Amino acid sequence: MLKINLLAIMVTILSSCGFHTPYTNSTINASITSNRNNIFANELQKHFNQNMHKILVIQVGTENQNQRTVSYTSSNEASSYTLNLNIPIKVFNHNKKLLLSKTFSANTYLNKIDAYQANRLQIEEGYQQLRRLIIRQLLRRLYKLNEN
Repeated sequence: MLKINLLAIMVTILSSCGFHTPYTNSTINASITSNRNNIFANELQKHFNQNMHKILVIQVGTENQNQRTVSYTSSNEASSYTLNLNIPIKVFNHNKKLLLSKTFSANTYLNKIDAYQANRLQIEEGYQQLRRLIIRQLLRRLYKLNEN
């Protein structure tokens, strides 16, 4: 009885904070084309089942990173940033028909850490999180396209 109550509480807590299980990638596969050394394309490739027949072609454009200073300290140094990531993506079917053409965007807010190296690592991690967010957005769209 105690285990059932604990399980119900855990499910309620996880669902209220927006937790969900990750999408499975067993139903679609895609060939990804991009410029050389495209970090986003490399990360995206990991989400597809390479053993399946490729039914889509995804063209990943050059990612555009923007970093803006949001606030300053009293000594006129930057104290927080807004990071923005834009990635143009086109999706084609096996007949080369354009299914989706969109620039996916995501942004986040960061408070500056005093140490320069730590601040740089925080910014890099911020962009990695934005890439993961855009990958989730894209996968949702691809699954909807696949259902239709």
